[in-house]
Amino acid sequence: MQRIPSITEARASYSVNRLDATEGIRQSLYDFLIYPTAGQTTFTFFQQPQGQGLSSHPLNTNNVKGIWDTNMESAGQLPNPKRFLIESIEVIFEAGSVSTANTFTTVSPVAFAVAAASTVGSYITDINLLRQVGTVGLFIGSKYYLRESPIGRFPPKVRPEFTGTTASNSATVGEIFAGTLKQVGRPYFIEPAIFLESTQNFAVDIAFPAAQATPSGFNGRIGVVLDGYLYRNSQ
Repeated sequence: MQRIPSITEARASYSVNRLDATEGIRQSLYDFLIYPTAGQTTFTFFQQPQGQGLSSHPLNTNNVKGIWDTNMESAGQLPNPKRFLIESIEVIFEAGSVSTANTFTTVSPVAFAVAAASTVGSYITDINLLRQVGTVGLFIGSKYYLRESPIGRFPPKVRPEFTGTTASNSATVGEIFAGTLKQVGRPYFIEPAIFLESTQNFAVDIAFPAAQATPSGFNGRIGVVLDGYLYRNSQ
């Protein structure tokens, strides 16, 4: 039988007007960057807050970062009095369809092929390659608290579920095909969890031994999500 908390219990545990003036909520920290088709050796996240840097969002080209790119309010730290408990790390890579500098445009999972049914969308090769390479590092203060490889070990908890299909298996007749590739598996949990104090410097970086170009020749979008609890002032 479901038990409804009393007003006293609800106020003590869930009120937005808490007597101790602080509250904790489930909220991730996230940051996205453009992955240029030529690649680069290091991508560093959580260093450009809203209003700085360059947006990677397909609807915000050539503008500064906004809430659709990151929810960081300060460069590389949480402003006082906010604090954060890191429970897991996710890496998200989205394949694109243009190579214009500083621009990301989403790619359709549906394409038209004029040859064999085995044709694979070039965007799938981007995702397949990136999941196999790169080292993810969590840097706090003056040292790393995590360095793991490859990127595929950090699957996102939320992802598209789409199964590839073809309309024909002829080697001579044009066909329509659709497909996607995704990272799956156990989320990468931080155990024990890590607590970030206000104004403590931190970053997540993804490093490669050499710049890794996308096989498609198009820019992608890459992001990191730190999932956990945000602590802040109540009302």
